[in-house]
Amino acid sequence: MTISEQTHNLLVPVARWMRRLHTAGNAMTPRRQPAVRIAAGRRTRTIAPLLGLSLALVACSEDEPTECVSTRSYFEQDVWAQTLADDCLGCHTKSGAAKESNFVLVSPEENSDYLNVNYATFAKMAKLEYDGTSVLLLKPTGNEEHGGGVRFDEGSEPYNAFVRMIEQVDSPVECANEPDAAASFDGLEVSDEVATLRKATLTLAGRLPTPHEELRVELSGEPALDTVLDGIMREEAFYGWIKEVYNDKILTDRYFPRTDALDLLDEERYPNRYWFDAIADDNERDLAAQRANQAVAREVLELIAFVVREGRPFTEIVTADYMMFNPYSAKSYGVNIAFDNDADPNEFRPGQRAGLPHAGALTSHMFLNRFPTTDTNRNRHRARIILDVFLGMDVLRLASRPLDPSSIKEFNPTLNSSECTVCHEVIDPIAGTLQNWTDTGRYNPPEEGWHGDMLPPGFSSTDMPYAQKDRGATWLAQQLVTDGRFPIAVVRAMLAALTGSEALIEPRDPDAADYVARTNAARAQTKVLETIAQGFVDHNYDLRFVIRELVKTPYFRAVNIETSVDDEEKLAELSQLGSPNFLTPEQLHRRIEAVTGYPWRDRVDDEGFLLEFNEYRIFYGGIDSDTIVDRIREPNGIMANVAARMANEVACWTTAVDFVSPPAQRRLFPFVSLIHEPQDANGFEVPAAADAIRANIRYLHQRVLGEVLEPDDPEIDRTYHLFLEVWRDGKQGMADEIYSDRLPSSCAARRDLNTGEELPPAQRIDRDERYTIRAWMAVMSYLLADYRFLHL
Repeated sequence: MTISEQTHNLLVPVARWMRRLHTAGNAMTPRRQPAVRIAAGRRTRTIAPLLGLSLALVACSEDEPTECVSTRSYFEQDVWAQTLADDCLGCHTKSGAAKESNFVLVSPEENSDYLNVNYATFAKMAKLEYDGTSVLLLKPTGNEEHGGGVRFDEGSEPYNAFVRMIEQVDSPVECANEPDAAASFDGLEVSDEVATLRKATLTLAGRLPTPHEELRVELSGEPALDTVLDGIMREEAFYGWIKEVYNDKILTDRYFPRTDALDLLDEERYPNRYWFDAIADDNERDLAAQRANQAVAREVLELIAFVVREGRPFTEIVTADYMMFNPYSAKSYGVNIAFDNDADPNEFRPGQRAGLPHAGALTSHMFLNRFPTTDTNRNRHRARIILDVFLGMDVLRLASRPLDPSSIKEFNPTLNSSECTVCHEVIDPIAGTLQNWTDTGRYNPPEEGWHGDMLPPGFSSTDMPYAQKDRGATWLAQQLVTDGRFPIAVVRAMLAALTGSEALIEPRDPDAADYVARTNAARAQTKVLETIAQGFVDHNYDLRFVIRELVKTPYFRAVNIETSVDDEEKLAELSQLGSPNFLTPEQLHRRIEAVTGYPWRDRVDDEGFLLEFNEYRIFYGGIDSDTIVDRIREPNGIMANVAARMANEVACWTTAVDFVSPPAQRRLFPFVSLIHEPQDANGFEVPAAADAIRANIRYLHQRVLGEVLEPDDPEIDRTYHLFLEVWRDGKQGMADEIYSDRLPSSCAARRDLNTGEELPPAQRIDRDERYTIRAWMAVMSYLLADYRFLHL
């Protein structure tokens, strides 16, 4: 990029802000974040197209009455919600009293696709009749033997709902004019496209959007947002974010330090794992060891990034017949791959380990070691993790815990006791498909076959063909990606990554005060996520599609609730939206650098206070992928103090340094100079200086917090008065010789914060004779400590 291009890029935002500062009644909404409303009859152009996708089964004709209700909606609202979920689910589950019946339902916790699964179960059962009447009507009314007794009477509301539902099984109804899921968001404020772009860019790429990106989206709206997001999701920083997201799930960064990953490789099979020991130079040897180990530790994460980068179906994360290697790890594994640069640790290419049936992440040494097994566990732990990571199914939710050991009387309870089989019927067949992989992740098919006291290898109700016994993991991978839960699990994982909140689950206690609100919120979200999941499949499992569509939903864009919404139930429902969680330490590290231009660190060769385990990474809610594997999303006292220290230190280190650059090249203070004092010696306001200070404060609110505020907004006044009071105190303190005009050494501008090189003497700033630098430090500390900077 030429100097003129750099200057142009830096001047564009300044020019845009000057235009906004001097244009009355501009188009930007005078809110903390530029926002638009979602109200009945007035959908935003971003939300409605996505949420308006039909989820019905079939359609009513255009001339049918507006009260048309699709079969799917009727099942959800009048059958499932009113009767099945509240009255039948207690017994008719895999662990309930009716587990041996032909009518077994699944809960939202058990299967994210529970509505479709239960609809299919109901439809199948509805066709079973006795003397022309469905058993779904006979059993709950006591006209045929029913272990649960009479649940409702003939002619009651539940009975009539079942009758109508049974009638529609063979001739389902769909409605062209049925209300879409967007109706659930009436009364909600969401960020406009430009504000959405800023949040997405910070989240996905760890940077602020460029002026050109903002202008493009501001002028063209959603189509431009889609295009710009697509470009962002091709940046290297985005792939780093993807790896970060999935490490939170598979935790293989546990082996990132030292040679922890290489130590796990089988010496007999990989005799060259420590090939670098032959390097004579200590520094070169240590560097090669580090690069080899890190590549092995992150082989699954690099596989996931490769699949996304190359635009391959996301199913390849488990079906890939290859693994990823860099020049260093390829030597350790003994894999021959042609690299463009044998010294580039960031060049990863696919390859195969000889004699092994690859199945993406499932057969990775790191994945198998991170979730080990034992002679008695027999791959069950691995099976549980696979279901959780790739299908979003928490097996431990299937049964009540803890178990009462006195209730187990069978010799082989995992096979014969109802207390145990509710989970083991699910995980044991999957465990059998992994029989060829030892506790250390070595491929070693058992000579005597699999354990006869367990269910045979398989998946769900399908047994694995005997011919696949040596390629069980490969067979399992195909079952996983063709399961309807796979796309839903990916969408839910991305939702959590983007918002910091897990997908909503329907509550189970109908007596809870917020039961209706939480139920409505969960069902509305399920519809949205199912629509995106179907689009994910239709777009050949393109992960970028999922992220792009989620970014446009209210779950990512929610800003506030309209003051006109006064219904408590609706307020409770809408309060489930948004992303109220603290940034992770990695995200906050990137945001600080994106906004100020510099990371929060002590020395240029440090990673940063929020990235180092011996500093604040763990204290600020991070994980080490070893003993600390769950992030803290709600702030505690330690995290609050870390944030306060960050705000003070970053403000101290970056303020004076920013004034070293010419105004057009400053990130933080393009509208003011060090001589801009708000009042003269007699205490009268200096209008030109005060206007410039206010203009820069308004600019900082936008840059640091993403707020587009009017010049007379109370927030601008509050921040200006902070500047004014600190400046007054400082001027008086210097006059009274209480304060020095010399800046603390850590706050002075004497070095380039990115290179560590000393600045030329003429550029250094180590004095603050007018106390304006320290007044601006106070403003920066105030903004950096704001919850809008610290939260998603």
